[in-house]
Amino acid sequence: MLSTIVFCEDRPAIPPGRDLAGVLARTLASLVTAKVEGLLGDVRIAGPAGKDLSFIADHAGCDLIEAENEADWLRHALQAARGPDVFLLRCGRAPEAGFIEEASDFLAGNSKDQPRAACARAVPESFFERLFPPLAPIVGLIASRDLMLRAPRGGFAKLASFVAPSTAFHTRARRIR
Repeated sequence: MLSTIVFCEDRPAIPPGRDLAGVLARTLASLVTAKVEGLLGDVRIAGPAGKDLSFIADHAGCDLIEAENEADWLRHALQAARGPDVFLLRCGRAPEAGFIEEASDFLAGNSKDQPRAACARAVPESFFERLFPPLAPIVGLIASRDLMLRAPRGGFAKLASFVAPSTAFHTRARRIR
């Protein structure tokens, strides 16, 4: 089982007419099947203080980790994760069909002697991302909690760079509109 953190960024890319709480609720809804299937264990929301995200966390049965800056709420959420492996997903993204099977297979092949990390990339949106899919940004990470905690302070991009996932899932995460 993966400890899951839905990571709200300092400056999220929220579609016009949407608020952070609405996008967060849709991101959490996309994870329900993975939770029911037993892939996900505890779920946390990591985000900015003062955005009224506690309402969403209460209704979703999640813990809420709030802090003044992105690096702090990410670090506190990782420290609060219960399991040895963490799935970190950017708010505003939803894993596509097949994610549960692919993540389960990855975890089954992961050994304690040589832990590996995996990433989920965004569905290609630009012309260049469609030509070269590895250029799509990383929007989800699966890695050991200890490895993520050893990363230098910073946001999601810095963490993804430090973790350097050896596996990229074929399934992508689409932008929530």
